[in-house]
Parts: sequence; C-alpha cells; structure tokens
Amino acid sequence: MLGTARIIPFIIVLVASIPGLAQDRTAPPKGKELKKLVRAYLAANERQRQEMRRVADERYLPLQAGPKLIALRKQVLKYVKKAGKRIKGSGTMYFYDKKKKIGKYIVKGRPQKTLFIGLHGGGLGQGDAGSMASGMGGGGWWWIFPEVLEKTEYGWTTSGTEEFVMDLIEAAKRTGKVDPNRIYITGHSMGGFGSWTLGAHHADVFAGAAPYAGAPTPIWEGSKAVAIAPGVIPNLYNLRLHFFQSLDDKNVPPAANERAFKELTAWKKEHPRGFDFRYLRVNGRGHAPPKAGYMPTQKWVAEKTRDARPRKIIWQPKLKWKRHFYWLYWQKPDRRTILEATATDNNIIVIDALESIQEIKGLTVLLGAPRIDLDKEIEIKVDGTSKFKGRVERTFSTILLTMPRNDPDLLFDARVDL
Repeated sequence: MLGTARIIPFIIVLVASIPGLAQDRTAPPKGKELKKLVRAYLAANERQRQEMRRVADERYLPLQAGPKLIALRKQVLKYVKKAGKRIKGSGTMYFYDKKKKIGKYIVKGRPQKTLFIGLHGGGLGQGDAGSMASGMGGGGWWWIFPEVLEKTEYGWTTSGTEEFVMDLIEAAKRTGKVDPNRIYITGHSMGGFGSWTLGAHHADVFAGAAPYAGAPTPIWEGSKAVAIAPGVIPNLYNLRLHFFQSLDDKNVPPAANERAFKELTAWKKEHPRGFDFRYLRVNGRGHAPPKAGYMPTQKWVAEKTRDARPRKIIWQPKLKWKRHFYWLYWQKPDRRTILEATATDNNIIVIDALESIQEIKGLTVLLGAPRIDLDKEIEIKVDGTSKFKGRVERTFSTILLTMPRNDPDLLFDARVDL
C-alpha cells in the first residue's frame, strides 16, 4: 500500500488536474491509474479520504448503469482484495508481528464459504485462543480463533482487539472463498460477551451470533440489572441470535442474559419482522456449554444468511470508527441516538430518531437495488420532514466511500448526503 508521504502528492496531482468546467470532466480511471487511486485511498486517513471524494466529484463524470459500471465495480473490488493481508495455512499464526507474537490466532479447516469466528473465555490475565479452538470447530466450516491482544475482563472490546477481529475477517474475505453473507461469530464465557457485543456492533458484517455462558454488559442498580449497555440490543434487528445460559452458572450469573432476553422481547413486540432470536435457558450446567454441545445451536444460526441491504435498519452507534452500517453512512456517528431507517416500496426512505438529544446531522443514505430504483425519483424523510426529493446520480466518489468494506453487497455507487 502507498505510504502517507505518497498519498498527499497523489491528491495534489488529482486536484491540479480538475478542469474548470463541468463539461471537461472525464470518466473514472482505468487500469494502472485506477489501481493507484484505490491503493492511495485505502492508505489515506479519514480527512484525506474526504478530500479525495470531493475531488472525485469534481473530476469525474456521473456513472451510467450498464456493463461499464459492472466492470468498474469488479475491477475496484479486485484491487481492494489485493491491497491487504490474507489468511494462509492453518494452525497458530500471528497477524501483526510474528517475531513479537502480536495478533495471535488459530485456524482450523480449509477456506470455505462459511466462516465462523470463535472467541475464547478468560478475564484479567487469563484466556487463550487454544482453549476455544480445542472446544469448537467442525460443521464443514472454516474456523478462525483470535486471541485478545490484552487480557482484561472485557478483552474483546479493549486494547484494539475489536479492530483485530475485524481485520482478521477482512483478511479471510480476501482468500476468495468466504461468502460475505455467511460469516458468523460465537464464543464462550468472555467470548460469549464478545460475540454478543461484536455481533451487535458489526451486525452488518455477520449473519448470526451464538454466545454461550456470556452476556452483554448490563447496567446495574444495586444488585439488579435494569438495562443493557448501549450499542447492542437495537442493532440486532437483522442478526440471527442464539444465546445460552445455565441458571446455576456462578461465573456468569443469569441476571444479564435475563435482562437481555426481556429487552429483546420488548423490541420484538414493537418490531415483529426483526429480532430473530432463541434463548436456551437450562439448569445444572454451571459454566459449561449445552449438554448437546455447541454444534446444534451453531447449525441453527448458520441456517440464516446475511441480508446486506435489508428493508429496515435499526442502528445505535457505539464506536467512533464504525461509520458504515448496512446502507447508512455516518461520518461522525452520534452515540446518543437510535436510528430507524426503512426503505418503502414506493422509493421513499423514512428515517426516524427513536432516541436522540439533537437533530440528526451528517448522515448519508446509500442507495441501490433491490430497495431503491435509481431510475425513478427518490424521497428521503427524516423525523417526518422531507429532506430530499429528486433523481440521484451514480458517482465514483460513492464507490470510493464504500469500497474499503471489500464487500460486493456493501459497495454502493449512489448516495444522498443529508
């Protein structure tokens, strides 16, 4: 990939080449120039990327539907796929630094269309990938078992470990075998917490989650769990979920999962077409897995494939760096907000803030089939007010915006910036 020192000159050259008149704009680059641009964009920081998208809007003509656009999308994804690491081989490996043993993970099986991420248990100073790799696997699936970068009580969401897990998934997708619509996350104990939490934060990546003997973080009032921490329950609208709890578990008592079940049930009542979940509540298993083992419940989860462009989205942002969620993009996501976005049958998108303390700003709506017909007029309503109405052009800058996801179903070429 291009270093930062080479990105700035690339942007300067691009800016200098912008003609003064709109009719002098050109088609997007091809071949080596396209490859260079893709690499530069992927290596750029967020501010540089914004500038590159602005320049692209001034430099390049709108895109037209047809074979040329299909070819452009394929070429872009080809260059994105080649621009990063891949998962090679099996056994114990290190993603970031082999000599310093940073980014440990274990691979079981050969690359397949179905990928399972298995998160280990542990806590402060405890836990390793091998403990989960020895207990899970099979199904004819490809398995990757990461190890937390720092062994803390909430290891899967601290010290960059969450980014590490997502980096591993991106590397796995570059093998060319993995179906982006068949990626699942599972785990036991602390790994159960991790699969709850990462599954919710990145529900647009995973098709399903299967946590065991672990729970999302509760909010306590004394000894009573009164809520689940933000960024989890609402995001599960489109994610299949199976979670397991033994009522006599002393390591992870049932209060948190009981609260999560109560909240999921309430959300399901309000939004009956979503929240596809099962709760296996037993007694007598302590902190052990289900009597039948992990596989039966994992198979149920794996029956569901991801819908990357669902009709309806519910998003409660949690991470500053998680900007793209299904067909929404938020440059600076407001973590105090819960958004509900629905694409109707008549080319209208309705966005409502189910919970917010300020006006929604800086939100981008990504548009395309099968939910939106770009050959017709589009209307976007926010909190009951029409914010946009008209035709929308396909743009190369939108491809730039969404191509880092390395996902054909999340690669968009049309958008409206609200």
